[in-house]
Amino acid sequence: MLCFMKQFIGLSLAAAVALLAACRQSGPPSAPGSPSVTVREAPLIRFPGVSRLDKKNAIDCNSPAHWDGDTFYLFNSYGQPWRIETTDLLHLTPTVPTRMPGDIGGLKLEDLYIWLESTWKDDDGTLYGWYHYEPDDVCAPKSHLPTSPKIGALRSKDNGASWEHLGVVFEAPPDSDDCATKSRWDAGGHGDFSVIADRNKEYLYFLFSSYVKDFAEQGVGIARMPYADRDNPVGKARKWHSGGWNEPGLGGRLTPILPAKVDWHGGNADLFWGPSIHWNTYLETYVVLLNRAVDSVMKGDGTYIAFNSDLADPDGWSAPLQILTPADVASATEGGDPTNAKNYGWYPQVIGVGKGETDKLAGQVARLFIAGLSRRELVFYKPGEATD
Repeated sequence: MLCFMKQFIGLSLAAAVALLAACRQSGPPSAPGSPSVTVREAPLIRFPGVSRLDKKNAIDCNSPAHWDGDTFYLFNSYGQPWRIETTDLLHLTPTVPTRMPGDIGGLKLEDLYIWLESTWKDDDGTLYGWYHYEPDDVCAPKSHLPTSPKIGALRSKDNGASWEHLGVVFEAPPDSDDCATKSRWDAGGHGDFSVIADRNKEYLYFLFSSYVKDFAEQGVGIARMPYADRDNPVGKARKWHSGGWNEPGLGGRLTPILPAKVDWHGGNADLFWGPSIHWNTYLETYVVLLNRAVDSVMKGDGTYIAFNSDLADPDGWSAPLQILTPADVASATEGGDPTNAKNYGWYPQVIGVGKGETDKLAGQVARLFIAGLSRRELVFYKPGEATD
């Protein structure tokens, strides 16, 4: 146990019960030589979300954040991205729509299903963004679902109030959709992702979910693009495949870093998806939070975590460890959207609590958000370090 009996000595019954409940929120023991994490209760923080499509406070993907001086910016998406401009994570203001001119194949971006999943702020102030796009009519005319997502790139000179479209940068191979799928969501495609630059800014790394019909290519994939190509990204990304960065981002094949255990399209799927990555300054390593789907409707099996000190080594990721069970997720998201929070636990991510910290940068303590709601925080420990 991470909590020792001596901690209960001298406590009142009520205090002992409270401490025991906190102990039960602790994460599992990590493998020898790996970092570890505990989960503890924290005051409620709730993203304001998007008020559209007859929904309020809707959150339907990772919510990227960045700082510009003393101003904190956060994006929530539900079909389109909306932006928050405020002082810090504890003082969130209502979201406002962003402006997104441009098109995909003659279709206006502002009329499409676009989710802003990740951002990166350059030293010169330029903000880069990457979106999950769900095209219509993939398997049937005049039908949105099931879809086959793609990943595209954006650029902003005004902290994300408006965006310039840079083009689609990731899509699955041709003829890789399975329209006989038992998933209501995805017949194929690549999406549900996050992006981070390595510490030397040589490459931008993309961790993404693959739903293609080839079982060997389902799960969490990884790709990279030279950082120098961020303003002209189309055709520049390479997917990890067969031990190297061998395949193009557009139409190429992949070797998952976390392959599916059971076929996504068969009904009783088992795969990790929706990776959310950050650099942890306390651990000096990369940390990824993951969803685990245990059927093709994305019913969740709690929240998982994995570590890797070197993004250039896709085989270096630790085996994912469960840090929240489904029951833990239900408790942690009480009062949230019953579809994507309480029942499924979609979109776990961190937001660092210090100034300058975001969804991509956090220290020893970070807030854990699930579907835009946080009632827990994560405390990270170095290998061999005693936990509280």
